[in-house]
Amino acid sequence: MSERQISLLPVQLVDERPYERSLDKDLLWTGSDEQDRRYALKTVETCNPLLPLTEWLCYHLCAQIGVLTPAYSVVVRIDGSLAFGSQWESNARQFSPGRVSDAQFTTWVHETRVDISGMFALDAFMPNEDRHFRNMLFVDTGARLRALAFDRSRTRIFSPWPWPRESKSWSSWNWLVNQKLHDLSALKAKLGRACEITGDKIALILNAAPVEWRGNFDIDAAAV
Repeated sequence: MSERQISLLPVQLVDERPYERSLDKDLLWTGSDEQDRRYALKTVETCNPLLPLTEWLCYHLCAQIGVLTPAYSVVVRIDGSLAFGSQWESNARQFSPGRVSDAQFTTWVHETRVDISGMFALDAFMPNEDRHFRNMLFVDTGARLRALAFDRSRTRIFSPWPWPRESKSWSSWNWLVNQKLHDLSALKAKLGRACEITGDKIALILNAAPVEWRGNFDIDAAAV
């Protein structure tokens, strides 16, 4: 894999809309391109300047270890700045208390427990404190139901593990374990693949990100 191979031509947006903060406190904007594909936009913010870089890195790491995600692109906003765009999965199912019964949700999780356990492997490798059941998407592929991971806004790039005990990731994983809805062998396999990713590969991914996302982030130190 080379920096040239993972660079993507930016997609031009033709429409942007503010997103309701009560639904997602880390998502400020959505946008659409000329093909009417909708994106959740992650942008450089004063309170989280590394937000698009974090998403860029984590989505690439997901691809490296086989964790499913929505499609993504670097997108050009209306003002000319670059954002990380995760494509909106309009046909996906998503857990919502009061709208999805516990029995239905448990069925989804049981059918996709291998996928979900893989998500938590990366959330441990690249500590994400905010993995909960509303930032998973359930997609019917025809052959079977699959679970896609999205939203790593609260990931701490190469910060020490474990998660704080009060974090959503901790409580969500413990719920899966207590309900016997996890797959430990899948988690270990994904974590093993993550541990095989070299510092050079991490540096390639980070250096392929748009310059304006990097700020003063020390890529060489992160990739050691």
